[in-house]
Amino acid sequence: MRIILLLLAIVAVAITSTAQDYQDYADGYEQDNLYQDYAAKQQEKVDGGGGNGLGKAIGAFGISYFIGAKVHSNRVTKKMKTKHLKDQKALYSQYYNDVYKLEEQKAEQQAVIEQYQAALA
Repeated sequence: MRIILLLLAIVAVAITSTAQDYQDYADGYEQDNLYQDYAAKQQEKVDGGGGNGLGKAIGAFGISYFIGAKVHSNRVTKKMKTKHLKDQKALYSQYYNDVYKLEEQKAEQQAVIEQYQAALA
């Protein structure tokens, strides 16, 4: 008895599953041609048209190169300005120290000259 009920249930499921019409669930959905568009595009690439992948790659490389160069040159410029500012500050300090020493030497020499002139007179 159980076997008959089991077979009857299997037959009922098989009948209902094969008899379904999926258009009942479409609700205005119409068949699209997405795959056909994709296949046409791929065929167009194979034929030599529409494949501007190399141009895009070169353009992307150029843009990334320009941006990278801009960033790195700004870093180097900032670093070099800091270095040159330090060098310039050291140079000016050395200049002022040298001028001060020369003025001291000049004053000492002037004092020695005055002593010689006083001794001669």
